[in-house]
Amino acid sequence: MTTSNRHGGKSILRITIVLLIIAALCLGGWKYMQAKEAGGRAEQVLRTMYDLIPGLGVDSGTSTGRGRDPLVALSIQDIDIVGCLEIPALDIMVPVTAKGYEQAGFVSVVSGSPVKGNFRLIGSREDALKDLAEADPGDNVIFTDTDGVRYAYRVVTQFHLKSWDEADNDLMICYETDSQTQFVLGCTANY
Repeated sequence: MTTSNRHGGKSILRITIVLLIIAALCLGGWKYMQAKEAGGRAEQVLRTMYDLIPGLGVDSGTSTGRGRDPLVALSIQDIDIVGCLEIPALDIMVPVTAKGYEQAGFVSVVSGSPVKGNFRLIGSREDALKDLAEADPGDNVIFTDTDGVRYAYRVVTQFHLKSWDEADNDLMICYETDSQTQFVLGCTANY
């Protein structure tokens, strides 16, 4: 092999590495912009919710009664919203969409309800629930439905699961950690 062939091979390797780094940076930037856009849309919906839902953002740590089941949805910006999830200790306040209306930047109902129990919500650790793993036992969690009825919960556990059937808490908030596992924050109701 000649010296020029060896240098040519090293140059191609360097160019390939540089192109891979650029591609990774572009992908990271694209994901960041998507998360920022999703968060912006969720913030707009949240501002509208403050005007429509009585008592939103009030953290008393106690429930205000029992609402309707199934949850009543409000259509805000063509998204069916059933309430708001708040975790004050983590500065999380995010709109909750009806089942089947999953949106980036929002949390969505999977199953159950705050009235019947086994209320299961899912979001993304990339945006709405990025700090969820920082919750401590005893932290307050509040779900306020569109009628303004507040359901207060307290964090009791964190765990990973492969199937929802493995868990039984009054409220479970999760995000996917990989294609087969979900991180779950388990909460009990404060009645």
